[in-house]
Amino acid sequence: MFGVMLHPGCSWEKMAKHQIIFHGWVIVAASVVVHALGYGTRYSFAVILPSLLTEFQWPRDVTAAMLSVHLVVYGLVAPVAGHLVDRIGPRKTMAIGTTLLAVGLALSGQGSKPWHFYLSFGAITGTGLCLIGSVPFTTILRNWFERRRGLALSLMFSGSGGAFACYPAIVFLINSVTWRNTFVVEAMVIASLMVPLIAFIIRYHPGEKGLVADGLGDPGNDSPPEVNPSPGITDHAWSARDWTLPKAARTGRFWLLCLSTFSLWGVAEHTLLTHHVVFAIDLGYSPIYASSVLSLLGILFAFGSLAGLVSDRIGREITMIVATVISISGIVVLTLIRDASQPWMLYYYAIAVGLGFGLTAPTIAASATDIFQGPKVGATIGFVWFSFAIGGAIGPWMGGWIFELTDSYLVAFILAMVLCAVACAAIWLAAPRKVRLASGRSRLVASSQEEITRF
Repeated sequence: MFGVMLHPGCSWEKMAKHQIIFHGWVIVAASVVVHALGYGTRYSFAVILPSLLTEFQWPRDVTAAMLSVHLVVYGLVAPVAGHLVDRIGPRKTMAIGTTLLAVGLALSGQGSKPWHFYLSFGAITGTGLCLIGSVPFTTILRNWFERRRGLALSLMFSGSGGAFACYPAIVFLINSVTWRNTFVVEAMVIASLMVPLIAFIIRYHPGEKGLVADGLGDPGNDSPPEVNPSPGITDHAWSARDWTLPKAARTGRFWLLCLSTFSLWGVAEHTLLTHHVVFAIDLGYSPIYASSVLSLLGILFAFGSLAGLVSDRIGREITMIVATVISISGIVVLTLIRDASQPWMLYYYAIAVGLGFGLTAPTIAASATDIFQGPKVGATIGFVWFSFAIGGAIGPWMGGWIFELTDSYLVAFILAMVLCAVACAAIWLAAPRKVRLASGRSRLVASSQEEITRF
């Protein structure tokens, strides 16, 4: 993590390139900020939704579909985002995304008909967020980290917790400057903070800074480094391939990864995140109280994402089981809430679902990068995110449609539980452990082999 030590043949000119802190961790810090601010603009919609319902009196499925359009566009752009990062580099890709995101938010503040929001918040911000979000950062961090990839991805996804933790701030803005100006304020924050982060910090390969992955090895190589094969590889034939999207799409593992993101990150997560604030308000909680309690989900999501590095120790599949059990327990409690007389139940839901979903974020991302690697893997990772977005497009609309049909969210919440279990099963069947052991498991195996060799 800290600079590279001087070794024979290393000139003072090369030493000038050395940094006290490995630049990969600086990129991780930038990813945390971008995730908190960027995805905060998406998930603040759950807090703005009650204001739209009150002002326009539109049906919930029609109104929630604004987020559905956002997510389906996000998903359609995801493979393109991965390709653009490979083609023109992350900084140009993310600069375009920042511009589109800010413009889309500003236009959303002027909307008065559903199609206005479908275009501005749905299409424009969905495109912009995809070009600055998880797809480019996962692709970038794949290059910067080999041994500590799970930790880097855990830190990155912890930033998404800030997206949910912004709920009280959004309520404050709505009460102070109206929901329309809240969109404008979000646009200003994005434009002013994202551009310098992208311009001065983001680099695609460690070689651009004279470094190699994890800050190890010879810093004098200015080309993208060749990382030595991990000792944890269990399927050398699979790992030796330079994966592309057409190659990956011919494998069952690829579609199982897509099923996991579709089910969990997509339908289940976004059914809950779109409707849980208005659900709590329906029960009798005030908007500020409901948003404050549910913002705990964001804080615990961040903790869960950081705890996701445990998947480096115990493996991706076991971590998914733990995360799924925790998440489902929270949704079960949510389905049992009948009024505002027992606030502990709302607290438990926020804590359990935040922690559980947080654990899954780096675990699934690490599973994808364990299974598929290569210089042209960006589009493959992008398609996995596309699957999540398709599910995410279904979830908000479906939750609203079920409510309009039954005057209840019960069926939607039960379906969310089922899909959490489906996602867990999909990761087990994809079996990243059969391609590459998590770093902690590989060290354990190596130690065992050493002990056997001694005898």
